[in-house]
Amino acid sequence: MCIPPSLGKITLDSAIPGTDSRLRPDIVMTDAEKKKVLLVDITVPFKNRSPAFHKARARKESKYTPLAENLRAQGYEVQVHALIVGALGSWDPCNELVLRACRVGRLYARLMRQLMVSDTIRWSRDIYTEHITGHRQYHTE
Repeated sequence: MCIPPSLGKITLDSAIPGTDSRLRPDIVMTDAEKKKVLLVDITVPFKNRSPAFHKARARKESKYTPLAENLRAQGYEVQVHALIVGALGSWDPCNELVLRACRVGRLYARLMRQLMVSDTIRWSRDIYTEHITGHRQYHTE
């Protein structure tokens, strides 16, 4: 994994134990010893412009604020981040701060950007193709 184990336990798409929240952030890094939690949620807004990215980030931060406050009440230091890639492959420059918070190395961050953008374009194209033809190009099974 590209996130160093020194950030703590990493969970994917799971509710956070010890909270009554049903929210399932995409990535959660928990260091119980240092009482730190890093929440990262990934989103792909339809529009590829800065205002759409700002709105998407604000929605994610607002969505996870109650969960973050719950964890803070338990004594945790909490960071909430959103990784955003536009549906046509635009990379939000603010993602660089998220990658740094996750301590993703510079070289792997470059590869990660390319892979995330490439996959987003691939699946956006697949959705469009299915819309026009009624048939999917790719299957997840």
